Amino acid sequence: MSPLFLLLPALFLGGVISTISGGGLGIISILVGTFFFDIRTNIAVTSLLTVAIQLVKIAHFHKFIRWDITKWYVITGVPASFIGGVLLYYIPERIPEIGMGIFCILFIIFRLTGFSPKVSTTNTAIATSGAINGFVGGMIGNSSLMRMPVLLSMGVSKEIFVGTSAMVSFLMNIGKLTAYIPNIPWSKELGMLLVCAIPVLLLGVWLGKVLLKYVSSKLFEGLLLCVILFGALRLLFVL
Repeated sequence: MSPLFLLLPALFLGGVISTISGGGLGIISILVGTFFFDIRTNIAVTSLLTVAIQLVKIAHFHKFIRWDITKWYVITGVPASFIGGVLLYYIPERIPEIGMGIFCILFIIFRLTGFSPKVSTTNTAIATSGAINGFVGGMIGNSSLMRMPVLLSMGVSKEIFVGTSAMVSFLMNIGKLTAYIPNIPWSKELGMLLVCAIPVLLLGVWLGKVLLKYVSSKLFEGLLLCVILFGALRLLFVL
């Protein structure tokens, strides 16, 4: 059996966590993937897996999607994510990684101390957030670290958060995958991993949805902050 299949337990855990907390699969898979891929291949493969899990989430939470937020977020986010995805192969990834890590740490501090401002839900504010999110996400391979704080600051419910975040992530992944796919070193083992990952992710999302009803709003936000902190530490300190 290929060592790549050791990723499957991590993907199952990521499916559960990302459904309960609204995100986290990308962070977990990138961390584990560092043992098997170079950073750029790792980011591209993670984006492919993210597309699969977001489709599953959309199937479960489509009734809760805020299309007004989604529309304005992706109208700028999709093209920006393509540009960021192209630049990933031309600039040192540590530059956007460090910037995003600092942003996330500051957000957590503001949130815990009560000084985190609400993000406006005007079309301009959402489109601006989408553009920045897409551009940086394309370069570091994980846009949830910015999307999660933005949606959380808008004060949406946990179900709306999961549904809207999934749809936004799916659409924005299309942009950066357009830049990533031509540069992925395809192999038979990688193809088999992607095929086997689908049922694993389906099971993880199903279990996460079952557990979500038992998660209070306070615990939900706490889980989100933990995921954001974990991702920020990865960006700042894991090379």
